[in-house]
Amino acid sequence: MNALATKRIDNQIKALVSSAVFDVFNDPDYGLNLSAKAKKRLSTPSNKKNKTLSLNQIKRKYL
Repeated sequence: MNALATKRIDNQIKALVSSAVFDVFNDPDYGLNLSAKAKKRLSTPSNKKNKTLSLNQIKRKYL
């Protein structure tokens, strides 16, 4: 490999490592685990019927 290609790869690696470190430090939930109750809630389907509203219904209600 020539020097230019090596330098380009080094810069790409530095950018990727910097990005990964930045992501870890900016994630407030990094290292936290979900409780068993939360995992169960997320894994079971919701029994609630999620009613959707049309745009016209929303306009009538709020405008």
